[in-house]
Amino acid sequence: MMKKYLIGIDVGGTAIKIGQFDLAGVMINKWDLPTNKTDCGQHILPEISHFLNENINLEEVKGIGFGVPGPVTAGVIKNGVNLGWDTIDVVGEFSKLLTNKDIIVKVSNDANVAAAGETFCGAAQGYQNVCLFTIGTGVGGGIIIMGKLVDGHDGMGGEVGHMLVDQKRRFLCNCGKSGCLETVASATGIINLAKLYRIEDPTSKLNRYDRLSAKMVFDFAKKGDRIALRVVDEATNYLAYACSLVTLVVNPDIFVIGGGVSYAGQFLIDKIESQYYQYVTPFISHAKFALAQLGNEAGMYGAAYQVR
Repeated sequence: MMKKYLIGIDVGGTAIKIGQFDLAGVMINKWDLPTNKTDCGQHILPEISHFLNENINLEEVKGIGFGVPGPVTAGVIKNGVNLGWDTIDVVGEFSKLLTNKDIIVKVSNDANVAAAGETFCGAAQGYQNVCLFTIGTGVGGGIIIMGKLVDGHDGMGGEVGHMLVDQKRRFLCNCGKSGCLETVASATGIINLAKLYRIEDPTSKLNRYDRLSAKMVFDFAKKGDRIALRVVDEATNYLAYACSLVTLVVNPDIFVIGGGVSYAGQFLIDKIESQYYQYVTPFISHAKFALAQLGNEAGMYGAAYQVR
């Protein structure tokens, strides 16, 4: 039977997003399933397989791609703690559940597949060398070189959030280190900096609130609040520095900025870009920066991209 479809599956700790695409990358259908993490997550793959068999003619499917939260090497996820998994051969285990054995199955880290999604059908469409920064509670990343995902030897390719950028090492990261990009440039990091600096200026509007958010900091920065601007300038300087390190290793055509903090929009992009060139001159004279376009659907698109 002729192959017509690709399936992209973004497996999250709360929900599983499943997208059905044609071979050109146009989404035809999408579904959400709850993530069943009981019994150490052993029901997750069987429930996905059952759903696909109930809703899609798998004889017409060319490939099924997965994005999962954790480092992936050769189809195996290690330390998939958000799913209740320890180490599991996702490709091997899921292939056993398929009656149709000619379906291609691939898996990669969720941030990497988000980068692939933006390359497939989003902000980086048409580019071959791409780096995505997803800036939310933490900082994730994904790298595409010559159109292919870079997972790396231990599945740690693209883990930009754990670059050591704050030499003062003021804040402890969830990874156990201090000074990671996440601690000073994620939504959490921006709040860290705001709490640190706001006491220096009692007139800053940031002092009016017990609970701060990154959005609040950006909103006040856009209105000229001195402390909010200082925080944004410092956080985006760290991001610019991290982008420069990536540049001097793999020299991507485009940086795509996504995640919740990216809703600060062009203001955020302009801040990063304006500070980037001090780190890459004289080697780089131009680089493109863009906001992610696919939002929460990037993982589905990117998972399908793996088996395109």
